[in-house]
Amino acid sequence: MLGLWIGIAVISGLIFLAFIKANLRICHPNEILVFGCPLTTIPIDVELSGALCNGIIPINIQAMANVKIAGSEEEGLSNALERFLGKNIDEISRIAKENIEGSLRGVLATLTPEEANSKRLEFAERVAQQARNDLKRLGLVLDTLKIKHISDNEGYLDAIGRGKNAEVRRDAKIAEANAEAEARLVAAEAKKRGSVAEVEAKAKVAYDIARVEEEQKLEEQRVEMNKRKYEADVIIPAQAEKEAKELKAAGEAARIVEDGKATAEAVRLMRQEWEKEDTRELFLIQQLPDILDKVTRVVSDNLSIDKITIVDSGNGHGIPAYVRGVTGSIVAIFEQIKNATGLDIPGILQAKGKTTEIKREL
Repeated sequence: MLGLWIGIAVISGLIFLAFIKANLRICHPNEILVFGCPLTTIPIDVELSGALCNGIIPINIQAMANVKIAGSEEEGLSNALERFLGKNIDEISRIAKENIEGSLRGVLATLTPEEANSKRLEFAERVAQQARNDLKRLGLVLDTLKIKHISDNEGYLDAIGRGKNAEVRRDAKIAEANAEAEARLVAAEAKKRGSVAEVEAKAKVAYDIARVEEEQKLEEQRVEMNKRKYEADVIIPAQAEKEAKELKAAGEAARIVEDGKATAEAVRLMRQEWEKEDTRELFLIQQLPDILDKVTRVVSDNLSIDKITIVDSGNGHGIPAYVRGVTGSIVAIFEQIKNATGLDIPGILQAKGKTTEIKREL
């Protein structure tokens, strides 16, 4: 009997373990274990018709949003469990859509159609910010919100678009005209600068040519001046000196010739006169002082007499004896001249004296 109860207890335990295993669920890191409440993203298409903008202008809006159930307490998990536990995806999507539509209408009421249409990113960001705060209270998280299309039934936005397009086309044409005018102005200015640069270049070239020509002329004049200066400083003085030397040489030659002629004539006359005996003797007499001077100079140069003392022996013959000595010396000199030159000076003087006496007598 005990064995039967043990068997029943074992079978019951196995059945309990099988039940636990069959109902055991393991939660992944990005999930929360709530039976019947998935955390997948829920896409929501939002369409509003006749939503009033600032100025009470009705417009139509098409938007798209992605919503999911909060996965943490910070995102509002407790609110999600409280409100959506046991509800299906369609109900959660409807609730989220209604809240997003309310946020769209609330933000749209503060904007004009032009602002809503031209500033879609700013418009969608304001709607998403307001919707996130509302959805957090429900335990939902808004991932993204995009405005797909904005229109109206009266053609207001189309008119504005056409006006904007017209303005854009007008501005484009104005900009194009301004760009073309500016381009023409730039081209004209560039052409003007090119013309001015060309004129300046030509003027500079002409100036350089004129300057080079003037410098060449100045250089030619400088060369000519240097040439003339060289001629004046060197060539002309050299030529003048040459001519002067030639004239001087000619004068010297003429003088030498004339001197030669005069000397020859003088020699001829002297020779002619020399042939005469009286003339030769007279010439020698004329040369006698020079001869005596040279003789006495030789004696004085070789014989130095400081003082002559004549001693008289008392018989009165001292001075006469000295005079006779001097006279004898003169006679000896005349004898030497006669022996050397054949000139008898005493004889010539005696002959001349006799001739003079005869002339006096006559």
